[in-house]
Amino acid sequence: MTDVAAREEKLIREIEKEMDKLDQTLAKMDETDSKIKHFIEQEKALHEIRTIIRKEHKLEKLEEKDAQHEIDAVVNELEREESLINGINKEVEKLDKTLSKIDGDENRVKSYFEQKKALHEIREIVKKVNKL
Repeated sequence: MTDVAAREEKLIREIEKEMDKLDQTLAKMDETDSKIKHFIEQEKALHEIRTIIRKEHKLEKLEEKDAQHEIDAVVNELEREESLINGINKEVEKLDKTLSKIDGDENRVKSYFEQKKALHEIREIVKKVNKL
């Protein structure tokens, strides 16, 4: 918010400078009655003011584009993280299903290997996250 206020203040100062410059020029021209010269100087000042305002609008548009790129990058990052979390969640669910099918003490070894396999898959997903 302060940045916007500072930019507006700077814009107003630039316009004020241009208006002061026009006043000085017209004051020098008071001795002449040529309305055409006055008109031309006023047109120059208006042209300069329009140029100042156009530059400010271009800067605002560029800043809006930059802000949108940053927002898009954050959204993409969140979607990627959500996808990875879903992958981990699927591995855990798959492990739960496999373990629910295994009964008895004799299959503890099988349960152990299934858990180990699921943990390996989760580690692979986490490695993908760290690489990105």
